[in-house]
Amino acid sequence: MKTTRRDIFKFVGGSALGALFTPVPWRLITDTALWSENWPGIPQPVSGEIHTKLTRCSLCPAGCAVRARCVGEQPVSLAGAAAPLCVFGLVGHHLPYHPARLKRGPVDEAAAAVAEALAKCGAEERIAVLDLRPGRTASWTYRRAMAAVPNGVYVAPRQTTVAVNLAAAKTVLSLGAPLFDGWGTPSNVIAAREHFRLIHAEALESQTAVMADVWLPVDPGPLAGEIARALKGESADAETTALARELRDNGPALVVDREMSAEVLELNRLLASFGRTVVAAPETPVPESWKKAAPVTDLSAVTDHSIRVLLIDESVPGGYVPWPQIARKLSADPLVVAFGWSRLGYGRHAQYALPTAVYPEAIDDIPAAIDSVAATFRISVPLVPAPAGVVSPAEFIARLAGLQVGDALRERADAIHKTGQGTIRSSAVRGMKADEFWKALNGGGEWTWDKPPGPPKVMRAAPDVRSDNLPLHIAVCGGGPALASPLMSKVYQESNLRLAPNYVGLHPSDARACGIEDGGRAILQTGDGQVAVRVVAEVGIRPGVVQVAASPEVLDVCGGCSSAKVVPA
Repeated sequence: MKTTRRDIFKFVGGSALGALFTPVPWRLITDTALWSENWPGIPQPVSGEIHTKLTRCSLCPAGCAVRARCVGEQPVSLAGAAAPLCVFGLVGHHLPYHPARLKRGPVDEAAAAVAEALAKCGAEERIAVLDLRPGRTASWTYRRAMAAVPNGVYVAPRQTTVAVNLAAAKTVLSLGAPLFDGWGTPSNVIAAREHFRLIHAEALESQTAVMADVWLPVDPGPLAGEIARALKGESADAETTALARELRDNGPALVVDREMSAEVLELNRLLASFGRTVVAAPETPVPESWKKAAPVTDLSAVTDHSIRVLLIDESVPGGYVPWPQIARKLSADPLVVAFGWSRLGYGRHAQYALPTAVYPEAIDDIPAAIDSVAATFRISVPLVPAPAGVVSPAEFIARLAGLQVGDALRERADAIHKTGQGTIRSSAVRGMKADEFWKALNGGGEWTWDKPPGPPKVMRAAPDVRSDNLPLHIAVCGGGPALASPLMSKVYQESNLRLAPNYVGLHPSDARACGIEDGGRAILQTGDGQVAVRVVAEVGIRPGVVQVAASPEVLDVCGGCSSAKVVPA
């Protein structure tokens, strides 16, 4: 019998049709689904007892109380214990799994290199610690360590010496400060909002601009000087004079910008706001033995080309010092060690980038926010253990200086307890045992002391206005920490609610004038340098303005993007 091609097709077709009526293909699909769900590397949901842990979010100085829902020892969701969390805080438990995170580094090699460089330091060369979030207990460790080594210098970004009392203000003028986007403590700002009239000056229609009673779509940099002249009775245009009159007559008034610059403090002095809406920043007690520490030094006060060894702590979100300003202070053959969660920050410039624990792995205290008029002490308690390869910057630097720090957080808590001042969880500290006080802190409690604040120090400085011959000017958008959950990418990459890092926004007319289409690549140039960016054309941006997101590469060429100065671009 001869087999034809038709017979072969009949056999194949019949087999396929028959197979559909057997369990074989459906069982294969089921098995494939089960295999894919249990494939090596596929994360498995944890199982265990469901319970709650309390801590505080350390992603910004607001230090919001957090209630973590845990399955076993694994947090699966975060919520505000006293007030709602921001979007960054809600997904903070994702941070240990960030794909850009450093988990291992040459810790011993870096320590040996620093020790060797210290031994070779000349009489005029310095070792410096750059602390991006000063005021913590770790900051005091750095200051003590720098006092213990020859030519040690403790450097921190220029910090404001004042706190603001939004609850006492009747009129608030915001010069580019993102009041409703992470500038202060969200719960405090929202609670005080109904009691003051908000005038917001910013070139961008930001979230704060939308929620203001009056939005002035102007660059806030020169406005402070113009209002100051009007308050002094000098010549000014009619609109500025009317604004100055409203601030003076509808007090108590408060003027703020992102960093409470010298120009803004001068405005508050002219408005007689000192002691009412602007007070001296509160100080939290420390052990007496800690006070023999190196002073806080601004980077501008350090001699150029004098730093031989630079240790940078960027383990927690804080201020940012543009790298060109740092590079001018380094010697010809410097050693730079960066402690951080990734290489995306100063790790790009360091010989050694050492990994650190991230929230909610690290135990740390949180300095008071700018809108806190009371002395505070609160601790971010770990929810999960840190990986084995991370290093504590405070312990690393203390060992270099031969300093024994022990449990510095507990030592500081004991010093606060000994004062007998303040309250924690509505209970007076006086009469509490030290162990009870420490337990309350580790349970998410916040120690506060409403000590009557003194008058603030008056800072005087000339406005920093750049005169480069460039047609546009920078306006930084948004706020929030540098470290964010990868899922937060939906907020900018899919919804365009926020600019992604190294993206800039232009009005379509400016984009056309530059020969750039929406989504095109460009070079952002300022007087400090240039950086490659991608452009988003958006009609909501005012002509003449470059909207930037606060990424390290952009901040390096924009001088930090302070709202107190104009940066042409």
